[in-house]
Amino acid sequence: MITMRRRIALLISLCVVASEVAASDVLPSEEPDLDAKLAQLIAQHELTGDLTTGANIPAVDDPEVQLGKLLFFTKALSGNKDVACASCHHPYLGGGDGLALPIGTLAKDEDVLGPGRETLTDNLYIPRNSPTVFNAWTEKRSLFRDARVEFLDWLNPERGISTPDVPYEQADPKAGDSLLQAQSRFPVITASEMRGFDFMQGQSNEAVRAHLAARIGDYGSGQGELFKNNWRAHFEKVYGASTSPGEEVVTFNNITKAIAAYEKSMNFTNNPWFAYVRGDKSAITESQKRGAFLYLYLPPPPSDGGEPPTDIPTQCVGCHNTDSFTQTKVSNYHRLAFPQIGPGTGAGETTTNDLGRMHRNNSEADKFSFRSGTLLNIEVTAPYGHAGNYDTLEQVMDHYNDYRAKLRDYFDNKGWCQQAQFKHREDCESLFVDAEINTEEAAKIVDFEISDGAPVLVPLELSEQDLTDLVNFMKALTDPCVKDAACLQAWLPQPHEGDPDGLQLRAKNELGVPLYLPANCLEGDTASSGDTLKLDQAECVSGKMQYFKVQVEHDNTTLYLSTRGAQKTTRLLYNPRQWATDNNALVRSKPVSAEQVLTVTLNKGTHYVSIVDSKPYQSVMLAASYDSALREATKKPKALPDMCKSMPPLNYGQLFDAQPVCAGAGDSHFYIKITEPDSQVEIRTRHGFGNTNLYVGQFWPSRNFYDFSSQHLGSDEYLRLDGLQPGWYFVSTLGEGANYGTTIEVDIK
Repeated sequence: MITMRRRIALLISLCVVASEVAASDVLPSEEPDLDAKLAQLIAQHELTGDLTTGANIPAVDDPEVQLGKLLFFTKALSGNKDVACASCHHPYLGGGDGLALPIGTLAKDEDVLGPGRETLTDNLYIPRNSPTVFNAWTEKRSLFRDARVEFLDWLNPERGISTPDVPYEQADPKAGDSLLQAQSRFPVITASEMRGFDFMQGQSNEAVRAHLAARIGDYGSGQGELFKNNWRAHFEKVYGASTSPGEEVVTFNNITKAIAAYEKSMNFTNNPWFAYVRGDKSAITESQKRGAFLYLYLPPPPSDGGEPPTDIPTQCVGCHNTDSFTQTKVSNYHRLAFPQIGPGTGAGETTTNDLGRMHRNNSEADKFSFRSGTLLNIEVTAPYGHAGNYDTLEQVMDHYNDYRAKLRDYFDNKGWCQQAQFKHREDCESLFVDAEINTEEAAKIVDFEISDGAPVLVPLELSEQDLTDLVNFMKALTDPCVKDAACLQAWLPQPHEGDPDGLQLRAKNELGVPLYLPANCLEGDTASSGDTLKLDQAECVSGKMQYFKVQVEHDNTTLYLSTRGAQKTTRLLYNPRQWATDNNALVRSKPVSAEQVLTVTLNKGTHYVSIVDSKPYQSVMLAASYDSALREATKKPKALPDMCKSMPPLNYGQLFDAQPVCAGAGDSHFYIKITEPDSQVEIRTRHGFGNTNLYVGQFWPSRNFYDFSSQHLGSDEYLRLDGLQPGWYFVSTLGEGANYGTTIEVDIK
């Protein structure tokens, strides 16, 4: 039962009561006064538009951040080497995963992220939505949806950090120096996230962490577990080499320190609202200014003996306040009765409910409560809610405006079936049979709180324009970098930075195309014919025949072109030298899941693509993404038999599909025949002594004349060629010095 004491505590913590008048009665009556009114509110809330002063944000090129980036993207930190931190927190997915409910272990395809990522069993195992890592450093009090990693006293952080490894309200001596470091200790020991259900069963969390560190460091129980291991040099560059017996530089503590540094470097706070707060009155629109007023309007607490104010349009700033837009007032978690979809945490009579904060502190007062996270960059971090049940900010605001009406609509229409993660499932409507029952438990408590005078979730009675203004204001909290693939590249591993273990996540979508930043084609912006497409950045196109350039920066690049929302008759065309048409296209797209995908291997320079149809298309999303043709798309390189032990060497001859041969010492020359258009060929060399490089061309290649090449030290070479047309192609293995004993194989698809 929520007592009057609870009611008073809520009133004090928010400094508000339920609104008794419409928002239009408290908004400034004249637009010219809006800047002045906002200036008063900015001063009242002591906003500065700057979060970085004294924050010691590391640069993205800092060596420790660079090490953390490589660790964040390696699957070696998961029990079965199939999940990376970035699998659920990818920069191109708003620092999350684009899913309502995450899928860590047991993924059908471990590299597929976003909608299309599914489990082998079709069941869901993680109960809560993945929070964004963008600006996670601004969270000063706690992390995780239930705040289970938290400072004992966030105003006195020296008292320590409490984690699930120790009893509630006790400091964890191994938590590390920051919330980010403490948080990074837990996904790797959680079966459904990274550990796996069958990895080191029955062993302690510390044993798992120690084993993973030994795997990365190639020592002790983890020695030899990685087929390739170049981690030690990276760690020694940051933390120094071991100088005494028993000292180890690759420790789990150093792993979490590096990951925390990488996450802290994600400072995306250069947004229009902060520019406005700092004095640029043109930085945001009039709608965003109106939304800011609705968001911030919160009279100071009444003086002793006074009556609380009654003209509060919203309560947003009560739970997401200060420049960080996080909770700094008393309680850091709230009961909001968002729909409870998913497997839950085994709670309640249904065993599919989630008690939220109560799981950690065992307090009835916090039953069904969840942490209030930052709203910075909220525009790109959908889906929303602790179970990720709302796809848009408009839906979230509808919930706050009248949560009972929104819940009725959600369950009457099986709202989750509108989400990309679930809408294609034939069993969609029967997925979450307990969802309404579970949600009603929280909603009833909210109803009682409202009747007892608490302000949370009192219907706001905002107009459609008010709601639009609020959403537009929240979009003013977006740093342009998080919507710009070129800007985000610094936080993604680059080919020249290396892959220490061959297990680097190479994220792709369900079409098999490398992950890219999507575009919102509903906003009406379209690319113009003749433009240069931005790599990894989707564009919206309309018309019947649109021509585009693609500027490729590196040789041996595999370029992917793909569509979203195209018609069945739409096609993508490629030409290396001129505008691509039906008559001159060298490579044409293939349909994949009702969309079009074109894949071609090419070298640096300007290339030409087009999107064509016999009838007009409208707002089709077109993306150009890429990968290196020198990296195998497998967890472990394909093993080749050592043919030089069983056959005489060949210096000249034809190579046939999947039939390895022994290449002769020195220089050897081969040819292959392609019979199908738009074929893919993989060429590998293994074994032997000395250095052998691989060269390919449409004519006999040499060291100075070739189309593509793989030139690594030694004889382990790999090259993938896409978009090959029927005809003869020529392959040479050219030795550098005394080389012999090399096996070569081609695989044609």
